[in-house]
Parts: sequence; C-alpha cells; structure tokens
Amino acid sequence: MENQKQYQFQVNMKGMIELLSEHIYSSPTVFIRELLQNGMDAVTMRKGIVTDFQGKIDITFSDGGLVFQDNGIGLTADDVHQFLSVIGQSSKRGDLADKDLIGKFGIGLLSCLVVSEEIVVESRSLYKEESVRWVGRADGTYEVEMIDLLPEVGTRVILQAKKAWKSLFKKAEIKENILFYGSALPIEVNLIEGGEVEQILDGNPIWLDSEASKEDLLAYGKKVFKTKFIDVFHLHSEVGEVQGVAYVIPNKVNTTTTKEHKIFLKRMYLCDHASNLLPEWTSFVRCIINSNALQPTASRESLMNNTILQETRKELTANFKDYLKLLSITDIETLERIIAIHHMFIKSLAASDMEIMNLFEDYLPFETNQGQMTFGEIKESTSHFYYTPSLDDFRQIRRIAGSQKKLVINAAYSYETELIEKIKRNNSAIQIDKIVPNDILQEFEGAVVADDRIEKFVERANKILKKHYCKAEVKRFEPKDTTAIYIANEEALASKNIQSLSQTSNPFAATLQHLKKKEEVIPVLCFNQQNDLVERLVVIDDQELFEALINVLYVQALMLGGYTINKREMDTFNDALYQFMILGMSNFLPKF
Repeated sequence: MENQKQYQFQVNMKGMIELLSEHIYSSPTVFIRELLQNGMDAVTMRKGIVTDFQGKIDITFSDGGLVFQDNGIGLTADDVHQFLSVIGQSSKRGDLADKDLIGKFGIGLLSCLVVSEEIVVESRSLYKEESVRWVGRADGTYEVEMIDLLPEVGTRVILQAKKAWKSLFKKAEIKENILFYGSALPIEVNLIEGGEVEQILDGNPIWLDSEASKEDLLAYGKKVFKTKFIDVFHLHSEVGEVQGVAYVIPNKVNTTTTKEHKIFLKRMYLCDHASNLLPEWTSFVRCIINSNALQPTASRESLMNNTILQETRKELTANFKDYLKLLSITDIETLERIIAIHHMFIKSLAASDMEIMNLFEDYLPFETNQGQMTFGEIKESTSHFYYTPSLDDFRQIRRIAGSQKKLVINAAYSYETELIEKIKRNNSAIQIDKIVPNDILQEFEGAVVADDRIEKFVERANKILKKHYCKAEVKRFEPKDTTAIYIANEEALASKNIQSLSQTSNPFAATLQHLKKKEEVIPVLCFNQQNDLVERLVVIDDQELFEALINVLYVQALMLGGYTINKREMDTFNDALYQFMILGMSNFLPKF
C-alpha cells in the first residue's frame, strides 16, 4: 500500500451547469430566487450587527443585462476565495446560519450561469476598507482582483443575458419573478431603469399580519389564486415556526388533482405543493404558509421529510380541526356549506378522529336510495337502516329496497364504510345492517304455484340464460312495474367474467377454466310474477318469441342494475329486437 497515491475529484463545470439547469432546478428563473436570497441573507447578517439597519435590494437594468445590488454585510477578498470559488461551500456560518438565513448549500450562485456566460461579483465588506471583484465563468475558470473602494458597503452581481434568455432580463419579467419568489421578504426591493425607480416590495405581506381583517385576506386570496373563496383562517405551528392562512375552496375538488399552495421558507418562496406537510384530507383548502424552521432539499423546491416536518404536520392538523370545531359553535351556516361541498374530505377526517365524528356526524351527507340525506335526517326518518360497500350492489338494491320501505346508504366511496361502522358503534339506539342483493332476494315472496307452469317456465328460461351464465327464478315483489331484476354479488360476477373469458379464444382460457370453483355462485335473473308481461310470458308457446323476450328482459335487467353490457350481450339484445320485427310482435316489447 506504500505506492498508493491520493487524488482529488475534478469538477466539470459545464456538466455541473447542465445538471443544475436540467435536473436540480425546474426553471431558469430560479437565478432570481438565488440572488434574492443571497441579498436577503447579507442584509440579515448586517442587521445582526446593526440592529436598526434598514436593508434594501436595487435591481438596475442595462442593455441586455442587470445589476443585482444589496446593502448587506459584503465580502472580503478572503471570503471571495473561500465561498464563491468553492462549489458547495456556503458562506452562511455561525448561529445565524440555521435560524435566520435562507441559503445553505452553496451552489445557488451557479444558477446564474444557466442564463449568463459569466458572473461578475463586486463587493465591499463591512469589516474591511477594501473592495474586490470576482468573475466566474461556465468553463470553470475565475478571476479575483482588488478594485477601487465601492461607495457603499454591500454586494452587486452583474449578469449579461445569454442570447436564449434575453427575455428573462426584461423589467416586466424580472418584476413578475421578484413578486413570485420574494413577495413575503421583509425588505425593500426597487427596480431601476432609465433613472426611474419603482418600489415593488415593502416587506409587509398581509397574510403574515395577524391583525388583518377576514375581508382583506379573502381579497388577497382572490388576487393570488384567482378564486373567490368561502372562508379563510390562520395557521400556525411552534415546532415548524409556521405562520400562514388557509383558504376554503368554493367548489368540489378532485382527490387526484395536484394541490396548489404557496409555501415560503424564511419568507422566500419555495414551492406550490405541500404533500408531506399537509394531510390528504385538507385538500379542500389552498394555503399560503411561511416556515422559519423547516428545511429545504438541495434544489430548494420542496421540504425535507424529517422529524421537524412531521411534528409540524401534527400541529397544522390541529389547526384544521380547531377551525372546524369553532365553526360548529360560531358559524353553522358556513360549516354546512363547507360540508355540503367537501364532505368527502371531512368524512375522511371523521373516520380517523372520534372527536370530529361526534361533532359532525349529523351534518355528514350520504347517498341513499331515497336521495342525498344527512345522517341527522336519516336518524329522524328511521331507526333501522342499511348500507352496502359496493356500488354495483347499491345499484341493484336501491329501487327494490325502496319499495320494501328500506333505507339503504351507498357506502362505496372512500372512508364511508369505515365511518358507518364507527357511527354504528357510537349509536346504540339505532340499528344499522350491511345488506347485499341476495338479502333482498331472500325476502321476496315466493311465486304462487297453481300448476306446473312456473316450473316449466324456469326450465325453459334456464336453457336460454345458460349462455349468459345466469339462472332464472320467479318470485313476487314490489314495484309491480319491475319485470325482472338481475342479482349477482361480487363472487358471482367474478365467476361470470371467468366463464365468459374461458369461452373465447383468449390464450389463458384453459387456465381460467381451472380457476372456476366447484360450487360456483351463479347470478340470478329474478322474474316478478306480479308483472303483467311476466304473466303473459309464462304462457307463451312460440319458442322464438319466448327466447327473444327472455334475452331482452335479461339485458334490460342489466341496464336497470347499472351493469356494464359486453358486446355479446349487446348483440343478443339487437338480435332479439330484430326477431320482434320479423314476428311482428312489437306489442310485446317491454317499456324502458
């Protein structure tokens, strides 16, 4: 091992710039953010020495270039060599670094090389009566020289736009990006062009003002998110040193839609998503949040998922719960409006939080076979009701159950079955039972049998329905105008699908055959003996007409149950209609 030599890694600056522009930073405009945060950090460090110091950033425009100047603490020649010329070496040191300063990773200035061929930094330090110029280029070379003493302490960064990015250096574009990234910064920012000065930031965003009125906050939210919100409330977390506001969205929100927020870190814009900061059930709001304690990823475009963030998430969750609880006492009208629009999110919270469930269960709406009803209305209407966790089952059950005076809740949506089970345990005075289509079938009255006509009808119908993997039954049930209902639980539907596939040219057909169980559950087409058409159908002798009617009633029952109709079933239906035309028996057609 004596011949072993130690070498240092070499950095390809061109490759580093490509990495920044194509992989780390999502937009070339981030150089504005990096310059803002460097200027803000320099001012913050000077304030740590001179407490009543008033910081500012001036941005001066020239032909195709700009000068970004702060009056912060400045850099000495040693600082320039140590911090500007070593990639990954942050100039933020000491107690201020974690508490008050924004930057951390020491690569931010390189983002300027995405839009400019070189970076010129001129600085005068608060500690030394000297000024220094540093020039860095994308090829990895840099120069340092001492220059005449600058008139003021501070740092200016001079950039000349690459041809492809000249549009980013225009005043209107810079202004838009300054307001986008730095709207919450506690510093004065001025744009200077042609001798005219425009102040665009004053350091006092309204959403950080605890004394701001609700009307003013709603007006600000409308301006930022282009939405007229229902309500607004404050957010805070001691662990994450979070302040902010949450705006309640006025329309239903798709759970899969990306949630747009405004997340700031030490008052510098970070990102527009907060998937790891806010619980999923808070998707009914748009938030503007600032944190002074959470930590960013290297790209400064998301938050690190660490212990501090997880504790902050818990405290923000409590904010939401407290807001809803306060509304239940002070503003029932707004609460009912929020629940009517965003009940899916409130239900998901109630399903996991007994306190919220106890407070809001009577306000929560459910889809029933009698229309949309709140749980309070359901309790008032009956002391015994049913629910089904399957949408297909609900479609089968709703009409027939209604005729039997049964109230059935569709609990097929997220969290609803879990929530109903909790409500059931929490309300001993009411009876809540799960129901499946076969339960309805078992409660039907048996057919009135005077002779063997019903038996023969079932036998003839089964021969036709066999190709549909279905069997016939005859019973008496309400409403009388329902000719037949198709009843199949999930197991029966699965068996039907396997049977259908096994009869095709599917290459897995043989395998599917082996998946069929010995005792298969077969879907039932239950004919209503009380229906006039069924009474006539039982005594029809014409086999072609009988088969056409059975096929039509089968497909009709599928339609009424909300089932998907495959091509073979649709072809059967069309063939039956054609058969009616041939036979000239249109009077026998069922009414849809």
